[in-house]
Amino acid sequence: MESTRDIRRRLRAVRGTAKITRAMQLVAASKMRRAQQAATAGRRYSIRLEELADRLLRMELPSGDELPPLLRPRNIRRRCIVFVATDRGLCGSLNQNTLRLIRESCSDNASYVAIGRRGGQALAALRLPLIGEFSVNDAVPSHQSRAVANFLRDAYLSGEIDSVEVVYPLFINTLRQNPVSVRLLPMGDFGESIRAKRDMLPDAPLAMPEDGRPMTVEPSLLEVLEVLAESFLHMELRHIFLEAKAAEQSARTVAMKSATDSADALAKELLLAYNKARQAAITAEILEICSSKPAR
Repeated sequence: MESTRDIRRRLRAVRGTAKITRAMQLVAASKMRRAQQAATAGRRYSIRLEELADRLLRMELPSGDELPPLLRPRNIRRRCIVFVATDRGLCGSLNQNTLRLIRESCSDNASYVAIGRRGGQALAALRLPLIGEFSVNDAVPSHQSRAVANFLRDAYLSGEIDSVEVVYPLFINTLRQNPVSVRLLPMGDFGESIRAKRDMLPDAPLAMPEDGRPMTVEPSLLEVLEVLAESFLHMELRHIFLEAKAAEQSARTVAMKSATDSADALAKELLLAYNKARQAAITAEILEICSSKPAR
């Protein structure tokens, strides 16, 4: 049986750990609310942008014009998989669940881009070819998401890669973060993508009403599609990062709450064991005094 000194030392350590995890839980909860609001606010914009692109692509281009390179179909020989992970740990099994989806989609013709330090470390441990590594802050500033979009666009246009797939944790609610995989390049059927998003997101906006009237696009349909393709790539990546940040802070809040509850439960057990050990020591001393012979 442990001595009261050892139990008291363990009890002090567990209570100190509980204070740390409780503070981390409060910090993560504060960040979680902001991240969740940013992610849910960006969903409406993301779906509306896809609906606009879908309508423009259904219009006929003037004779002699071709679709912009980002919108043209392409034979896929070299895949690029973007793994969106976290910079810090203590978020439960969030990264491992997303990495499991990466392992399922591994192939010899794939190269990888890591978002977050944990993602780079995981891909390096698996000895997968890493062609880029980026870090994105909690606020997801536009210049950081644009840097990732420009890197992927340049690699795609140069022929280094033929497709871009993003694997990331989708924020559903505080307790649920589902790893999903979406294809960004080449940009294909936006209608199918919109339907998939509506199935995944519980608060997706209603579909825009159809308007059969003829539309006039200025300065020209081709120029608008070129600008729209690059803007869509950047904004879709930024929305994905916002979803991943909301999932990260939610998972960290839940993990820290679970750690705090476990520490409190262990502290109660140690306190009970300490009281039992102390009572046993007192009883042993009383028995020793009672059984001792009086001095003559």
